[in-house]
Amino acid sequence: MSNSRIMIQEYLVNILETFFRKLFFWEDDSARIGKMIRFLHHFLTYCFLILYIISHTVIPSYLLLCVLYVWFVLIWIHHIITGGCIISKVEQKLIGDNTSFIDPIMESFHIPITPESSSGIIIMGSTMLVGMLTLELFSRTLLTLKTYIRI
Repeated sequence: MSNSRIMIQEYLVNILETFFRKLFFWEDDSARIGKMIRFLHHFLTYCFLILYIISHTVIPSYLLLCVLYVWFVLIWIHHIITGGCIISKVEQKLIGDNTSFIDPIMESFHIPITPESSSGIIIMGSTMLVGMLTLELFSRTLLTLKTYIRI
C-alpha cells in the first residue's frame, strides 16, 4: 500500500475513532465501543441490501434505486481511496482483532484470511455491485425515456 493511502487511512481512522468515542460518551471500554460500531456497521450494511431488494419487489421505485446508487457509489469510492472499509479498521483497532465483515464468506470458500485478501475481496465486491447497479440504472433510465420518446 502506498504511503499516501496509509496516511489517509490512519488520519480517517483517528477522526472516526474520536467521533465514535464522543458518540458513545458513556462507554470507557474501547472493546465495547468497537463492538457497538461493528453492530452498527453490520446493521447498516444489511439495511442497504434489504432496501435494494425492496426496491425491486415491494416498492419498485426508480427514485429509491437512484438514492441507493448514490450511496453505493460513495461507499465504493471510499473503499477505493482507503483500500478497504475504514469503519472496519476503526472496529479492529478498538476491539484489537483482525476480523472483517467478509471473513465468514472467506472461511466458507477456504480462502486464506489476511488483511490484504479481506480488503481486496471487499473492493472487488463493491466494484462488482456498483458495476451491476450502473448497468441496471442505465437500462431502467433508457426504458423510462423510451416511454416518453417515440422511437
